[in-house]
Amino acid sequence: MKRIIKNIDAELWEAISNSAFNQIDYESLLVNNPAKIREEEMNIIVKEGPLAIPKQLDVENIHIPSSDKFRKIRLRLYKAKGKQNLPVLLYFHGGAFIYGTPEQYDFLFFRLALDIDMMIVSVDYRLAPEHPFPAGMQDGFDALLWLSQHAEQIEGNKDNILIGGSSAGATMAASVTQLARDTKKAEIKHQYLLYPPMSHLLQTPSMNELAHAPMQTQKAAALMWKHYLQHTIIQPPKYAVPLLVENFHNLPNATIIVCEIDPLKDEAKIYARELEKAGILVNLCEIKGAVHAFDFFSCSLSNHFYTKQIELFNQILNPEQ
Repeated sequence: MKRIIKNIDAELWEAISNSAFNQIDYESLLVNNPAKIREEEMNIIVKEGPLAIPKQLDVENIHIPSSDKFRKIRLRLYKAKGKQNLPVLLYFHGGAFIYGTPEQYDFLFFRLALDIDMMIVSVDYRLAPEHPFPAGMQDGFDALLWLSQHAEQIEGNKDNILIGGSSAGATMAASVTQLARDTKKAEIKHQYLLYPPMSHLLQTPSMNELAHAPMQTQKAAALMWKHYLQHTIIQPPKYAVPLLVENFHNLPNATIIVCEIDPLKDEAKIYARELEKAGILVNLCEIKGAVHAFDFFSCSLSNHFYTKQIELFNQILNPEQ
């Protein structure tokens, strides 16, 4: 543990140590009461209060039809005022498939939607363990289909849809991307995956070497997949685990971000290699000194990464430049 901590960016480690979220015992709750994590996170969020929405930004929650016809799916939209026909980033928040909300990304998307000519649509998808796979993925796919037909209703461009997510949300994005390719019901221009879990097997060198890393441990990863896959964990169904896909061809180009001190990094790198072997263009970036979900903590490393993200999205949206 000492060796791992020594490699972390010092300012980042201080920010993590001082965070109220660092007081939540995620591993114990994942064992005993995973849904309570939502309650404990919400208590912190309520105490901190909401962020002020920039004057030049429109933020809106809309509800779209679900394929099961008995419920609706909430989408949280971020768009610069007065902009039309914008590229759309369909996004999935992180949280081990179990917790997290679109609003937890306001700190990022309030800025990103203004610094890049892009609309961000964040999906409030169903969460495990109450709603195991495929519930969340189906919500995401329903959102993709709706955008591919109705994006102009929210000033988006239905022919220029990107997909992305962080942590388990990136897993969800990869699964939706594979399903979209196979069904041919919607086209995704690019997939943007931040520190994604890509395999339930947890057998990579980084998973063993960094099993007790801050912010993401091997035990927490095992519990995450247990709650998400439940009785199907021995033989996961199609699309549940991105690295189990048999065919990597004809998927969109990808940007994949991994963290140096994250046990999940090797499975993301394997996914990147499989895409490249199938002829898919991949931009794989490793953030030195970073742990899983580092960008949620205010420090110079996170600030530099935000600048890097602007560069990455500008390259994705304007590949000819």
